[in-house]
Amino acid sequence: MGPNSDSAIIRAGSDGRLRFTPAQRQELLDAYNRSGLTAMAFARSHGVCYQTFIAWQRKRREQATIPPFHSSPAFAEVLVADRQSACPSAALRVILPCGSAIEIASRAALPLAVELLSILRRPC
Repeated sequence: MGPNSDSAIIRAGSDGRLRFTPAQRQELLDAYNRSGLTAMAFARSHGVCYQTFIAWQRKRREQATIPPFHSSPAFAEVLVADRQSACPSAALRVILPCGSAIEIASRAALPLAVELLSILRRPC
């Protein structure tokens, strides 16, 4: 890490544990990716606990793979042009942003569909 003021290490309390800002963590992770060292050797050479360093890597990896659900609406408005011509036995087709679709054939299947969609909404 460079000598700039953002790279200063913050010490917390009398325990002597090193504290890093989120920007410093990202800077260290980027430097590790360029270093060619093992995670353990890199962490040791920078005064970071190995387990803490691994946790930073895991969190970065998870943040990169989790889709941002909040960026898209949960529901879309559906307009029916003519209610009289709408067939009451027609199936409801729900198409998810990823392209997957679910078809609900009857009102009896609605609770199952709601449960399925709520499970699919949760991140793995």
